Amino acid sequence: MIVHGFDMHRVFLSAPGDLDREREECRAAIAAVNKDHAMPSKILLVSVGLVRDDQIVGFRSAVSQNIRESAYFIQVFEDDWGPKNLFRKAFLLATECRDDPSLPMREVVVCLKTAPRETDPEILAFRKELEERTDMRVLHFDTPESLGTQLMEICAGWVDSIRGQVSAASSS
Repeated sequence: MIVHGFDMHRVFLSAPGDLDREREECRAAIAAVNKDHAMPSKILLVSVGLVRDDQIVGFRSAVSQNIRESAYFIQVFEDDWGPKNLFRKAFLLATECRDDPSLPMREVVVCLKTAPRETDPEILAFRKELEERTDMRVLHFDTPESLGTQLMEICAGWVDSIRGQVSAASSS
């Protein structure tokens, strides 16, 4: 085992459908925050998640365990919950984990991509339900770059919070 001295916090990225560019922008935002903000304080945000939608079917138990072990959950959504709506189930599991004080989940963030041509009533209803949630941050974005900019600010805030908790624990 390599001893590295970093305080690591998992960030589960959930981005079903054709949101590959958005998923990569999330990873890039986390990497930028790590480089410029977290690593100098020996903190590391570790992005976890699936590379392809079909993996959620074959590795459902592993996905659920990864969510349970994560400190943060980022849900990117436009119009599709992936195979068998399993990404929705992952999102709901993340909210349950956040509400369970025995688990490390601290925050769930929803990132809604604009979908001006969406007409499916079921998708529109769920987008509305997500937008009206008051128990989590809901971001709106139209390009992967605008998503990345917003996530860098949020991730930097997470690092500041972790840093504050470490400082408070040290002075106790």
